[in-house]
Amino acid sequence: MNSSLKQKAKESTDQAKRSTKKGYRKTKEGAKKGEEKINQVRQSSAWQKTKGVAKKTATIAGSHLATTKASIVLSNKEAELMENLKSKLNQKGIYPSKSEVLRAGLWSLRNKNSEELEEAVKDLFKIRQARVL
Repeated sequence: MNSSLKQKAKESTDQAKRSTKKGYRKTKEGAKKGEEKINQVRQSSAWQKTKGVAKKTATIAGSHLATTKASIVLSNKEAELMENLKSKLNQKGIYPSKSEVLRAGLWSLRNKNSEELEEAVKDLFKIRQARVL
């Protein structure tokens, strides 16, 4: 009886190994087919045109089309102010992101002279960035 249990366990293990290999092969084949499709699309004229336009757009320096991602830290009161500004705009049927509200603030500061800029930032306090893991 002991040997029949061992035999069944071995057969079960062998079947699992074959099934795993078969699944691995299918996954590998699927990935290869997907890669081939991607390469076909990349060779198409539409993709090449889009790629060219994207490169041109990315090279426009100093334009509002070129973007840079930045991380900023706000105090609780500043974050609350951001939400209040968004709420006021929402009531008017305008639904900006936090980024858009911040960018609007930057655009409103762009024509200030140095004394006005100094006045605008004088009362801000430094926020020490802490990393949260």
